[in-house]
Amino acid sequence: MMYEDSNESWSIFTSKDDLLNFVIFTGCMYNLIEDKNFDEENERWPTNIIISNFDDLHFEELKLQWNEWFTNIIDEKISNTNLNGMCSLIEENYDVNSFSELKCVELRECCKSAYPHFVDWWNMQAGGKNALSFYEFMSNNKISEYVSELEGKLNKKSKPFKLYLDMVYTGVPNVLDVNDNYIIVTPNGYFDLSKDWWLNKLSKLI
Repeated sequence: MMYEDSNESWSIFTSKDDLLNFVIFTGCMYNLIEDKNFDEENERWPTNIIISNFDDLHFEELKLQWNEWFTNIIDEKISNTNLNGMCSLIEENYDVNSFSELKCVELRECCKSAYPHFVDWWNMQAGGKNALSFYEFMSNNKISEYVSELEGKLNKKSKPFKLYLDMVYTGVPNVLDVNDNYIIVTPNGYFDLSKDWWLNKLSKLI
């Protein structure tokens, strides 16, 4: 689902993307994400099903497979930065019974195991989707206020721009500033980004 905040000349699209969150959920479940992406406020996925026995898996190779998958998903989202293309449903991209679209067999098996756990948690009443919706609702208005403030300082209306913001529950640094038009944030990142950070970010677009 995507939220749009816009006026005549600019738009900000906020998405709690199913596929991106599933990629990270799988990475958390199999402990494939670098420790530097976590801290006391941004913990690993709240799950008691983290897999730590890799006797039947080539762990380092699996980490490389996962990182390539994550990078490819981000690249695809960058190339589809428009209202219809940014939000990706898992079922629209993969056969969730086999994940045969992934070239790496071990990663397919991990996804097959992770998918039902993800769906259960993502859709429960206090699960990931609703949690991100709350943060999304609480934080959207301040970005509009910062755009208005910059317009006042510059004494001109903003030039047309689109900014895409993906919210993920965990698994990345609080802010992953991908490029001028696309960022990925955790809830903590969304709340903790300072006014100066936003003004600097928006000034590159306005």
